Amino acid sequence: MYKKEIINVKIEDFKRYNHQIDYIDDDLVMVRNLIGLPYKEDLPVRMDCFLMIYCIEGKVQFFMNGKEFCLDAGNVFFCLPSMVFNRVISSVMHNVMIFGFSHNFLSRVVPRNKSIINAGFYIYKNPIHEVSTQHSIFSIYGQLINEKINNSEQPYSRLIIHSLCSALFCEMMSYFQRLVGDDVSDVKREFSQAYHIYKRFLEKVAADQGVHRSVNYYATELFYTPKYLSKIVHEVSGKTPSTIIHEHAIELIKYQLKRTNRPIKQIADELEFPNISFFGKYVKKHLGVSPSQYRKQEE
Repeated sequence: MYKKEIINVKIEDFKRYNHQIDYIDDDLVMVRNLIGLPYKEDLPVRMDCFLMIYCIEGKVQFFMNGKEFCLDAGNVFFCLPSMVFNRVISSVMHNVMIFGFSHNFLSRVVPRNKSIINAGFYIYKNPIHEVSTQHSIFSIYGQLINEKINNSEQPYSRLIIHSLCSALFCEMMSYFQRLVGDDVSDVKREFSQAYHIYKRFLEKVAADQGVHRSVNYYATELFYTPKYLSKIVHEVSGKTPSTIIHEHAIELIKYQLKRTNRPIKQIADELEFPNISFFGKYVKKHLGVSPSQYRKQEE
């Protein structure tokens, strides 16, 4: 078992931020301080968004994907979706600019082509960059974005803010695509193998229709050891295989209980539970109520 659960942080989670937020909507967030960010110091955090952290002054130290990094003044850190923060330590006097972009935002701004994918692999391997030559770009965009944020009541302000952030993101992608070289091959191969295994696992779970609910079964089907399959699935998704298996099974059970008139015993038999008692315990463990009680609940 894993000692620590990984918390997935999306753009919407920044709404629980305990410090002042410059701007936030469903696709963008901009903040200027690391204090009170939506994470707990004792738990690893997987970002479900793309972050750019520009350190204007001070220092930020953190562990990401198990490696230690230090962000000094004049550096910018690029965090891809799926990267995991373990700890973040900032100097008392620090000044940063943080831009967060959702998956929907990214898909609208840049096409998913070979150049973008290679740039992503390069960022994964080289997440921190000096921005002395790019400083004016951050300053210009920062000033323009701040001006529009401060006048957010004006017509089209949200559209203008999104357009400026889109332009800033494209500037950064252009910068990375110029840097991409052959050194992305190793990490690209590593990602390809892990995601291929993870994808096959998900396909097996989906095709199984909730009948098999053990990691050992899927490990045998995929010709891996349970330990190795668990390691890959957890690295890619932030969840254990058991969690994914049970989530899928429970969704199927919920559908059968709410959307069909099949007897509960028939549902239990089709999912190959030993008996209706085991099925009842399984449902109560995951849904908090018995199958019959769940069926009667109003939606």
